[in-house]
Amino acid sequence: MTTSTRMVYADTPKELLPICKAVGCIRADIWRRYGGLKTVSKSSNDIRNEISSLSLYSNLPIDGTIRNESTKDIVNDVLLYRAAGQQRVRRAFYTRAKDDEAELTRLYTLLQQGEWTQDNFLHRQMRKHFKHGHSKVNNQFIVRPDKYHTEIVDGKLVVVIEIAAKYGQPIRLVTTTNGKSVDLSGKNITNIVKDDVTEIHYAFKKPLGRPRGTEVIAVDKGYTEAFVDSDGEVHGVGLGEIMTEYSDKASKTGQARNRLYALEKKHREAGRTAKADRIKTNNLGTKKINARKDKAQKQIRNIAFRAAHSVVDKASLVISEDLSRPIAKRRPWKKYNRRMSAWARGTLAEALESTTQQRKARHVLVNAAYTSQMDPNTHLLEGKREADKFYCANGDVLQADFNAALNLLHRYSDQEITLYTPHREVRRILLARSSGATERQGA
Repeated sequence: MTTSTRMVYADTPKELLPICKAVGCIRADIWRRYGGLKTVSKSSNDIRNEISSLSLYSNLPIDGTIRNESTKDIVNDVLLYRAAGQQRVRRAFYTRAKDDEAELTRLYTLLQQGEWTQDNFLHRQMRKHFKHGHSKVNNQFIVRPDKYHTEIVDGKLVVVIEIAAKYGQPIRLVTTTNGKSVDLSGKNITNIVKDDVTEIHYAFKKPLGRPRGTEVIAVDKGYTEAFVDSDGEVHGVGLGEIMTEYSDKASKTGQARNRLYALEKKHREAGRTAKADRIKTNNLGTKKINARKDKAQKQIRNIAFRAAHSVVDKASLVISEDLSRPIAKRRPWKKYNRRMSAWARGTLAEALESTTQQRKARHVLVNAAYTSQMDPNTHLLEGKREADKFYCANGDVLQADFNAALNLLHRYSDQEITLYTPHREVRRILLARSSGATERQGA
């Protein structure tokens, strides 16, 4: 079984807001103290023991168990951020010393033990890839399973959070569900306050999904559709329409708001504060913007997971491109930047990984460099891509994402190009394989 997160919706009692504010202060301070390079060698226990010994947050008007559980969660977030930075550093020194096993071991050991300052290269890479983090989140907190209980009142599930008597009475969250499909026993709950609605998040063990397929296929993540596989089948049609519509609406709204910001500033500087305040209160809120964003994200996740299940219906081994690094483009135009910033590649990757785990299939990442520019017949840098078509050297015309999926399938068995091979090295390898490459390089 795999674990995922589910949520139920509840009302927002006014007693939640001071708790969220206090935990927000804790979160901001922990990131300020421990979100940088000075704490790379510290473990979770080291940080929490230091916080406890200094009694940093004991004076905050908040229940102790909520404070401690929220602190633990925040520290884990910081360490996850640090691990992501170290992963990028490992990729960098693998590129530098991939042929020297002893050097790789030395660098890896220094990084894992937090002694990276002893090596100038590691020190430079850590400064580059592990910037000091910060957080402005102030709308959530964690509750331990022994500090809340549930009731059914008038057919609705009610979550009762127990807090110390000196901080007030128990807080009752009336949900919108009857509780028949909700199992909160023995689980921490995360309460996230969004205006008048509180989201109660809890862990859920997914049962095994339907049987997987038997094929080995590669998939290319698309913009117009979620995936195109190496058999030419399209999965997740309509993804691009949702992202384009959301991106264009957000852009139009942003342009109008910029004009209102300027107008509000003009009235305020002229002394017409009442009018400026009315503009700010009535026209510069974020409720509609947040609602539109949440709706688009839910639609994208729905399409992504349906597409991922469609892929695993066919395959026991799914090969996909690694898109964890930024996509380089020489002259990106303004609309391209805006729409690609809304591209849900992280959601697509999450959907593939989660679905393959649940249904006991394998998911393998391969190096994506030049897979869109290679001819699938020769696997060399031949042919030409124009928009969504790829013109092969033999005259065939393929859909561009289908062409990339075929090349990803071949890349899986390529022993010379690994996941961490730099794109310049990939280009050199591909050119060296071309007929007459030695003569051209010599000339």
